[in-house]
Amino acid sequence: MKVIIIYTIGEFAKISKVSPRMLRHYDKIELLKPSFIEQNGYRYYSDEEINKISMIKQFRRYGFSLEEIKSVLCKNDVEYTKQTLQLKIDHLQQSTTEHHYLIRELENQLRATSGEDTIFQSKPNFDIVIGHRSEFLALCQRRRTNEAAMDQMILELYEVLETSDLVITGTRMTIFHVTNYVYNPEDADIEVCIPVNAEYNKGAFYTRIIEGGLYMSTIYIGSYDDINHPYQALIAWSKQNNYSIIGPSVERYYRDCGETNNQSEYVTEICIPIASHTIIGQ
Repeated sequence: MKVIIIYTIGEFAKISKVSPRMLRHYDKIELLKPSFIEQNGYRYYSDEEINKISMIKQFRRYGFSLEEIKSVLCKNDVEYTKQTLQLKIDHLQQSTTEHHYLIRELENQLRATSGEDTIFQSKPNFDIVIGHRSEFLALCQRRRTNEAAMDQMILELYEVLETSDLVITGTRMTIFHVTNYVYNPEDADIEVCIPVNAEYNKGAFYTRIIEGGLYMSTIYIGSYDDINHPYQALIAWSKQNNYSIIGPSVERYYRDCGETNNQSEYVTEICIPIASHTIIGQ
């Protein structure tokens, strides 16, 4: 006779490494129900739920939404699961293609970075790229605050993603809204954004379309302490090539403190919307 082991929600949270708050959310949306709930509200789980939570975590790592995972678990059909996995593979391959030019630019930038570079290098060189970018939907939060609050703002976006059905579709970023070309890092209009697949609007968090258009951009590798250098290079390039800056600058974070403790390895793309003086004058 098989012995059924029962776990409290606290024990189950430790085993699965999923917080009790998240387990209650999964119960609420009927993604993962406890084996039973007592009249006092205490939740109890079994080994069967451990297998399910492992699958949920794995599919979340693949980028599936909670609703997609729920559908797979409910159907419990091998062919349906295979079709769902293939669709995700197709989506990831498309994303890889779209970001191919960024990968090539990063590789070129890494090859161009010499081990002999020092903090005394007076004028770093940056490759400036211009191109049209498509609009996309992003989960955002905007505040007038100081730059030190950016990390917390981004963390709060990820907390929203944890408890929602949104799926991340791109790289996190910050938009710096500047009034009259005056920027004060201690009192800045900052909007943090993460590209997502669906609309959301609750409290301070909302989705909006990030406009497409013509952008100039460059890849910067290094600490944020010297990030003024790529900005200087972009602005100088726009003046030399008869372009006007027509919108706020955007920083995309491909490698930051979440991936490395070495600030010299940070990888940031800086994008600024531009227009030709000829077009503006027409």
